Amino acid sequence: MSFKHACLFAVSALALSTAPVLAQTAETTEKEAQKDAMAQLSLGKIVVSAGKEKVATDTPQSVTVIDQEDLENAQAGTVGELLKDVAGVDSAGGVSSLGQGLNIRGMGTALSESDSRVVFTVDGVTKFFEGYRMGSLFTDTELYKRVEVLRGPSSSTVYGSGALAGTVNFTTKDASDFLTGDDNFAVRLKGGYDSNTEGSLISATLAAKPVQNLDLLLVANKRDFGNYTDGNGRIVNPSQAAGESVLVKTRYYIGGDRKHSVWASAQTWTDDSWQMYDQQAAFTASMVRRQTDDTNYVIGYDNSFEGNDWLDLKAQIAFDESKTDQRDNQFSPTALGYRSQYSYKTIQAKVENVSTFDTGVLSHFLTVGVQTYNQERRNPRYNLTGGVTNGATTHPEGDMNRVSLYVQDEILIGDKLTLIPGIRYDKSKLKPGAGTYVVGLTGVPSSVELDALSPKLAVLYAVTDTVNVFGSLSHTERLPVLDEIYTRGAAQTISLNLKPEESENKEIGASYTKRGVFRKSDGLNLKLTLYQNDIRNLVTRTSTTASAYTNVGEARYEGAELEAEYASRRFFSRAAYSTVNGYDKATNIPFNTIPAEQLNLTTGWVIPEHGVTFGWRGEFADRQYSYSTAGATRGNVSATTKSYSVHNLFVSYRAVSGPLEGIEARLNWDNIFDEYYQPHLSYLPSAGQTFRLSLAKTF
Repeated sequence: MSFKHACLFAVSALALSTAPVLAQTAETTEKEAQKDAMAQLSLGKIVVSAGKEKVATDTPQSVTVIDQEDLENAQAGTVGELLKDVAGVDSAGGVSSLGQGLNIRGMGTALSESDSRVVFTVDGVTKFFEGYRMGSLFTDTELYKRVEVLRGPSSSTVYGSGALAGTVNFTTKDASDFLTGDDNFAVRLKGGYDSNTEGSLISATLAAKPVQNLDLLLVANKRDFGNYTDGNGRIVNPSQAAGESVLVKTRYYIGGDRKHSVWASAQTWTDDSWQMYDQQAAFTASMVRRQTDDTNYVIGYDNSFEGNDWLDLKAQIAFDESKTDQRDNQFSPTALGYRSQYSYKTIQAKVENVSTFDTGVLSHFLTVGVQTYNQERRNPRYNLTGGVTNGATTHPEGDMNRVSLYVQDEILIGDKLTLIPGIRYDKSKLKPGAGTYVVGLTGVPSSVELDALSPKLAVLYAVTDTVNVFGSLSHTERLPVLDEIYTRGAAQTISLNLKPEESENKEIGASYTKRGVFRKSDGLNLKLTLYQNDIRNLVTRTSTTASAYTNVGEARYEGAELEAEYASRRFFSRAAYSTVNGYDKATNIPFNTIPAEQLNLTTGWVIPEHGVTFGWRGEFADRQYSYSTAGATRGNVSATTKSYSVHNLFVSYRAVSGPLEGIEARLNWDNIFDEYYQPHLSYLPSAGQTFRLSLAKTF
């Protein structure tokens, strides 16, 4: 069955499945039914990372919110698995917990020179690991209660000029998520099992309020998922998702005001396992042992200054260290070190204030912020005799210091029109570390200073109570990073004259929201986004110039994202479709970072009085090609991925009363037909048939 026919069949089946639902009779009050239906509508969830809090359908860009219930239902072992149903988002490179990067709208290969186009934040702290052929984000999904994915560079105003592709914001759990009513103590225990990998998950959460106004939280997780088996019954090595993680978080509310507090958190993730040396492109099968430790400390202060609309202040300072100790290198121990270390130490601070005020008929939601970011990157490499070489030609040492200022004003004109102008200024200084200079190179400054200015304007207009139209224009500049400036080749020098990448992004779209479609308690949401992103001075690695990196002409990325969902008290269905095209405008040669055309569908039923939810989820992807530098299609199987259709079933149970109250059970039957398939941006096939079971109890 072709991709087009599979999509048509799936959409038809989804539509027909609503027929028996529309005939159902009300069994509870209309208010309860409305609440149950709205809980299933993803586009109706509140977005907190795009200015004033609003639902996703009222946001002038593509935004997806994954809340705590979604995180639990996904039973994802990696961030890539968690986000695979989000329109326009794909995992790139490896499939293990150490080796993933994200591709958003065709940008991001998980190699170091592309990671900086996707911005990750955890509780407002920017995460950036530039490990060559290793991956960019090391964490565990069990630490979080919320993930927001903002596609496109419109989010760069608040989160960073590097967000040419988009931003992914993670929010860790809080004690208040588990303490209800007058509770002063709560415990949540969770266990998980994966049949394919014979893997296990053990998680324990303790939440406490030892004294009034003080919240304490401890979350500890141990994940041990081994290598999985693909649809052909072959073991995929390496593909493990192992690791241990801990989160400690405390918040003290000042003066009894829940909007005035100081808080602190510490989290760590660690893993020690054998890996393929090249986790991103698999150009070699040589193995290496890697121990990775990722640690993050944050101290924050929040004060809404109750009664003062001009002040709503958030401030934080954070220390972050991501470190990988690499040993037993079987690939090239002479050149790359038998043992080596990749370490990133970052100190960053942010102060942000939001003012709410009126000027005549205009209502303003003004955000002003300043950020500082200082990262120290080291890479000592040891040979068999203990000698050390600092940095490598492909992973130079150095320091990156950056200061950023940003202003964004959300202006409401009546109840119809919203304007969101914004501007961000970034200034960075890159300083080379030991071993970076090329011998014999003279007259070269020891550091590089660059700056960027990124303005944008977004517009949203409410045509009716149910229809919104929106659009945005944004000029976003991405500053080169250490790899791009100081990497060198055997016969190539460093690239001190690189210019910032400049993105000219245009987006238009429309959303439709309807409550009471077939009955008072149901709802329908639709959102369509079209975009065109032209990038000048695209920074690329090359072997044909005197320097290792160079700016080239202009690239174009264009595509569409469609999200649709319907929910009633006992039924819900969702669809997410994305298509991306990207190419060099000078040669018209497509980029090999473009994902396949994809459609993800979900349909499910709810029995609320018994706490049962069950349903089906389908993944459909079209064939996708890789291209040579001359533009010809590569014909070999390894460079061209076939279309695929993958079907999954799920069921969950949450006891609503009685002796089992507080127990949650979830069973996911993934890839039920044991399909062999390989996503285009992954160098390894995906897992075959898998049963995932989790049991949790809150005391």
